[in-house]
Amino acid sequence: DIIFDLCQTALDLNYDGLMVETHFDPDNAWSDAKQQITPETLDKMTVDLKIRKAVGDAVEFNNKLATLRTKIDVIDNQLLEILGKRMRIADAIGKLKRDNNVAILQSKRWNEILGKMILEGEEHQLSEEFILRIYKAIHQESINHQKKVVS
Repeated sequence: DIIFDLCQTALDLNYDGLMVETHFDPDNAWSDAKQQITPETLDKMTVDLKIRKAVGDAVEFNNKLATLRTKIDVIDNQLLEILGKRMRIADAIGKLKRDNNVAILQSKRWNEILGKMILEGEEHQLSEEFILRIYKAIHQESINHQKKVVS
């Protein structure tokens, strides 16, 4: 049931609470019947929902979590360094295009890159949607850098 799944997701993300419409006869309620559940369903749902702790209290858990988060912090810094290097290359490409009167957007190249990255992303268990969002943002930033150089 979508209402249960939505509520469980909210709890998994540590939201502060839930607001669920109930009615003893949802089909005859004044508001949308599809967004309501019966009190009996609500009762069962509250039993089945898993409430997670906001933070762990075990020392070993907290130590492992801190170690993993430190690794993520290092990788995040590396990502920013790599993106900075990529943008410096985009600047150089912008200068080359400016000096040779070539358009900034190269659609064929962009489509080739996107297709290649989607395939490589799949190899790393990254969804196509994620790859598209990331690379569209990177590509737009590259275009912005090249526009500054060309202007």
